[in-house]
Amino acid sequence: SSEPNRALMSANLLASKTIPLSRLLGALALLVSILGGYGLLLHAKWQLLEEALAGNTAGHAAQHLLLIPLLPITAVVAMALVIPLFVYVGNYAAFASLALPRPDHYVQLLFRVYRQWLSAGGKLKDKDL
Repeated sequence: SSEPNRALMSANLLASKTIPLSRLLGALALLVSILGGYGLLLHAKWQLLEEALAGNTAGHAAQHLLLIPLLPITAVVAMALVIPLFVYVGNYAAFASLALPRPDHYVQLLFRVYRQWLSAGGKLKDKDL
């Protein structure tokens, strides 16, 4: 009679580790928002650079040169904002108290993931979250 109880307990444990559909959709909505915002920003930067190359904006060469280093910087920022979402979905049990896309919960997620990552010397283990 302990076998059915053990199977039920393992099923409950597995269910507690899987992300509910509503939380998954919230994380996906946040992912699409971040990547969409990055895409719009990238498009705006490319338009400014194309105008500079075409010579349509005289006298703003210094401003356009400053845009070039912003391309990789914004890519790194976008990746830094997206990576914790994959950690959230992949290890939901550690973040079950967080409901995305709530902004305050997303900020908590960022701080928890990167604080743990930095304190572990650049390694992130499930048991440490």
